[in-house]
Amino acid sequence: MLKYPDELPGTVLKAAKIALETGNVNYILIWVPENSENTVKNLLEKTCCIRSSKTHLSQLAYDWYFEMVNRFYQSRKSPDYDTNQFQSSAGKLFLKIDNAIESGNFEEIRDMIPVSHEADAQQRFLQVMNLRDYSVNNITAGRAYVSAFFDFNRYLHNLSSGVISRKDQ
Repeated sequence: MLKYPDELPGTVLKAAKIALETGNVNYILIWVPENSENTVKNLLEKTCCIRSSKTHLSQLAYDWYFEMVNRFYQSRKSPDYDTNQFQSSAGKLFLKIDNAIESGNFEEIRDMIPVSHEADAQQRFLQVMNLRDYSVNNITAGRAYVSAFFDFNRYLHNLSSGVISRKDQ
């Protein structure tokens, strides 16, 4: 069974919880593949119905919801954004980046960026910040934010591991 707080990154877990609390699937749709939208919508609706009935199935529905969100998220995420290995150095790097994006504070990650790439990294960070404040009902804008989020994570991961491709420079 999924231990969702350990396997979902904070941003996705937060979106999944808000979607469940509000019944608004738009919070989580941006983190899953587009071809899974209807399935996720049905999943949230069923989970909300079961949870509101206050039956003994409530916890099971809750666990099932997070398990399925995790599966869809894993199929959507960037291949090198490995949230299942948060204990590794790469995982800790991603957590640090997630925290900086959540707070909007570039200073939280400045120490991990070589001086020669600082201006470029800061510009990419600002791009993510500019896309972050989208309307929850604008799925297209939300997906643009998620794409920039993954691109920024990949860029910083490549910087920290010394693997910068020509397209990233």
